[in-house]
Amino acid sequence: MNLRVLGKILLDEMRNGDVAIVEYSSSSPIHRLVWGEIILKYVDRYEFVIDDFFGIGDVMFRTYLRRISSPDEYTKIMEKTKNIKAIKIGPGKISYASKVEELPLTYNLSEFIKLYYPIIRDILAKSSKRVFFITLGLSQYLYLGEAKALETILLSRSVLPIEDWTSIYFLNTDVAPEKAVAALEEISPIVIQVRNNEILVKKI
Repeated sequence: MNLRVLGKILLDEMRNGDVAIVEYSSSSPIHRLVWGEIILKYVDRYEFVIDDFFGIGDVMFRTYLRRISSPDEYTKIMEKTKNIKAIKIGPGKISYASKVEELPLTYNLSEFIKLYYPIIRDILAKSSKRVFFITLGLSQYLYLGEAKALETILLSRSVLPIEDWTSIYFLNTDVAPEKAVAALEEISPIVIQVRNNEILVKKI
């Protein structure tokens, strides 16, 4: 299986309320999968909302963009970003979305839900397409916040009405704590591992 096929399988197999985990190593070209084979490829069909911790998604986007040599292709990409929404969580910048909501970094569950859920609700109410939330930088959040970060993510999955949307968590397993990865795998019906250009389906 290659990255192109993986992007299609992820979007086709997932059901509303699902969270899929894509695990990758630091040496994997994950920017190609996130931007080239999922977001930019299917943004006309689906609504993509990027949960971007620390601006990691923006770093990936600019990495992808620097490898585009055609001026026409570059223009098309920038045009497509007008249909992308982002939620910036914590410090960092975002240069790829038409609408950016900003949240302060917190490891407190009630504060996180109080800030995050009204934004989700507004996006879902206004969307006429199926909504996918793509989470980037989650590994860094889990690493820095340790147990409190994991608690916030796990309990928010049980408190929020997740059946209204679909989530894909991209997890750098060289950064995220091992037990946090295991806990998230347990609640996820789809788990994919990307190592360099090799893809392993761990659960589907």
